[in-house]
Amino acid sequence: MKYLALSLAGLWLIAVIAIIVDSVFLHVGAKMAGIRRATFGRAVKASIACSLSTLLLALIFSWVPVGGTAVGFLIGLGLTIVVLQASYSTGFGKAFLLWIFNVVAQIIAVVAGTFLLTGIFSLTG
Repeated sequence: MKYLALSLAGLWLIAVIAIIVDSVFLHVGAKMAGIRRATFGRAVKASIACSLSTLLLALIFSWVPVGGTAVGFLIGLGLTIVVLQASYSTGFGKAFLLWIFNVVAQIIAVVAGTFLLTGIFSLTG
């Protein structure tokens, strides 16, 4: 039971880290892309929307046998571009640039969260 609670807390921690890191990256990316409506609040909202869309589609498609989760994740990444276009009221090119920042931020957040989670498990051993 202890490991289940730690695992759920760790997943929550990774989600929070992902939103924070992704928000910073999206904000910097939006400024670099020259998007006029680039605020940090908009970056946080876009980050949450992108994360939820990707995770929900991965969860929905996880019921499909043979690679369903991967297919859902890839569709979610494609939907992320649409979410970024809507969030920032911009074209495909700038949304694609933001999407690249989003992918890099998600990778960094998962790696950082995994290291933190591993450290927490080693301390509670």
